[in-house]
Amino acid sequence: MSKTPNSSRHHDAHDWHSPDYVAHWAEGQDPKEVGRQEPFRLMAETIPYGKEHPVRILDVGAGYGALTQFLLGHFSNASAVCQDGSREMAKLGHERMKNLKGRFDYVICDFSRPGWSQDLKGPFEAVVSSIAIHNVRAPDIIRNIYKELFPLVKSGGGFLNFDRMHPPLEEQMEWLKEAGFENVKCFWKSEDRALFGGLRI
Repeated sequence: MSKTPNSSRHHDAHDWHSPDYVAHWAEGQDPKEVGRQEPFRLMAETIPYGKEHPVRILDVGAGYGALTQFLLGHFSNASAVCQDGSREMAKLGHERMKNLKGRFDYVICDFSRPGWSQDLKGPFEAVVSSIAIHNVRAPDIIRNIYKELFPLVKSGGGFLNFDRMHPPLEEQMEWLKEAGFENVKCFWKSEDRALFGGLRI
């Protein structure tokens, strides 16, 4: 659900540095969370680890943490790093996930800029993202995001992306293969969104 001012949103008219704007935007997203529960559930079940395993999760473009919150509820011993470009969004995430304090933290960096992954301490058993990466819009940047993600995934782990199909899903799946991911597939698809990803063997 992530919305970031720089990392994926600098092409938009959104003001992700404004506390009032971020709060208002998040309130508008809340009703949409119900429709995201099914792909979130499938994402949790597709992550190749048991529910009791102490998985370490990276949520790319985490926003206020809706996906992180869901996954930490599914994996009782998991911890998460939430990457986002907006400090205001991170503040909102800390507030909304205060019941999970100690199990997550935020790293502020801009995933549209080369080298952003250097700010993250991998590897992670699971790297995930929700309604975030497509907002970069530039295909070459999205392709490079996938390349930078690959080294962050632990061998035996995977990357799962729930997002709009812009650029086309087939192209994005090819980019994941180019980045090094294997068994790349689409796990769920609606009219305009899909859950897809692959493993690092």
